[in-house]
Amino acid sequence: MPLEFKLRLNAAEVLVAAARARGDKLALANALKDLGNIERRPPSMRETANETYAEAAALYRQLEMPLEAAWTMRHIGINHEYAERLTEAEKYYDQSLALFRKHASDSDDNYANTVRYPAVIKNRLGKREESTTLWEEAVRRYDDMGQPLGVAEGAAWLTVFALENGDQALAHEWFGKAESAARAANDPGTDKFIAEVRARMDIK
Repeated sequence: MPLEFKLRLNAAEVLVAAARARGDKLALANALKDLGNIERRPPSMRETANETYAEAAALYRQLEMPLEAAWTMRHIGINHEYAERLTEAEKYYDQSLALFRKHASDSDDNYANTVRYPAVIKNRLGKREESTTLWEEAVRRYDDMGQPLGVAEGAAWLTVFALENGDQALAHEWFGKAESAARAANDPGTDKFIAEVRARMDIK
């Protein structure tokens, strides 16, 4: 374990211990969230991070801070996805999104990302109809927020789904949106994905 990581981890653990000793629930929840953010970096500590995040989420719910709870639950889902535990990831993503549906405003910057994650995992689990609905929502939200990277990714996946359904007209419509957003995003990874989708459409 690198020295710099150890120092950051130790400092975060000290803040957690201090907040716990004071009985300050909000400070403890925030310190636990920060600690989880550090613990999740090495794969070997992701289970520990999940326990840390879960305690933070429980505190946020007690404090009636559902959006903060949703954020921590989404990150538990991310850890499960990294570990290829897709069903567990889906469960946490769905719980996170349910809290957003109930408590967030449409202008919340985290809303689009909270929709994106279950869209991705449901596609990986073969739940294409649910994934399609969520990607359509995510694209709309990213578009409203002026985030072309998210628009490009979502529209590209919707192109793939339309192709698989044999709907060439819809595929071309979504691909046009994906390509335009990708140009604005100027991201190499996104450009690679767009090229792969273009090849599937046999566009020269």
